[in-house]
Amino acid sequence: MLMDVLGILIGFISIMLLFSLLVTALVHGAQAALNLRFKNLKVVLNQFFNNMDFVEQKVTNAILTHIENQFPNGLYATALPLNIPGNRLKLTSIGQQELITIINNTRDVSIEEKEQLKKKVQDHFQTLEEIMSQRFKQWMHQISIALAFVLCFVFQLNCFSLLSQLNHDSVFRQQTLQLAEQLNAQASVPDMQSDTVQSHLSSLQFEITPKQWPNYYFAFEVSTLSHWLGIIFSSILISLGAPFWFNRLKDMASLRDNLSKAKS
Repeated sequence: MLMDVLGILIGFISIMLLFSLLVTALVHGAQAALNLRFKNLKVVLNQFFNNMDFVEQKVTNAILTHIENQFPNGLYATALPLNIPGNRLKLTSIGQQELITIINNTRDVSIEEKEQLKKKVQDHFQTLEEIMSQRFKQWMHQISIALAFVLCFVFQLNCFSLLSQLNHDSVFRQQTLQLAEQLNAQASVPDMQSDTVQSHLSSLQFEITPKQWPNYYFAFEVSTLSHWLGIIFSSILISLGAPFWFNRLKDMASLRDNLSKAKS
């Protein structure tokens, strides 16, 4: 009985991990397409310079233009893994000395203003980086939640129905356990492309079926409420992130192995 429960949990976790990996891949694509890292850099630096009484807007614009010309948008659009252990995010591609050099090389800025700006950068650059980091993570988290909800909606991923299916459908449960073994064999969070994740989802019969949406989401039935609740809870669970589900998969698989050895 306990082994069956662990099998259901492992299957559930493997599917949550699979959808989390898909969300991560889509977030990377959104980040690159929208140049979010570069936009984050410009917004924070603009606020930083605007808070200085001695800096006019034209000076701020000149510095930001210099940064944009020196560092093409593509540099900031590089997609990096999010929140993966051992891979520290570099949320801005400009260092303290680089920023000081840019200030020195910016025209239409007096020597006195340059010295004041450099002093401010030296005194507050660490705080500036923390603000950039927090703001960027907030953007990524918001996008992740939105994409998780969209995926749950289009795939009709209802965590309650999923648990029920894993409990009653032994064939489906076995398929998810095979997937779990593949994922658990990885030393760290798998770095899957979106097409690879979609292939796994297709093998588990997760398909996009718009014809079913009206009856599933908008029918005047009591079950419709449970469908929406399931979609919302699934979105929240997926937004916890691939590292969270990967670690839970490792924990459950290890527990299952230990119990198997204890019985034998």
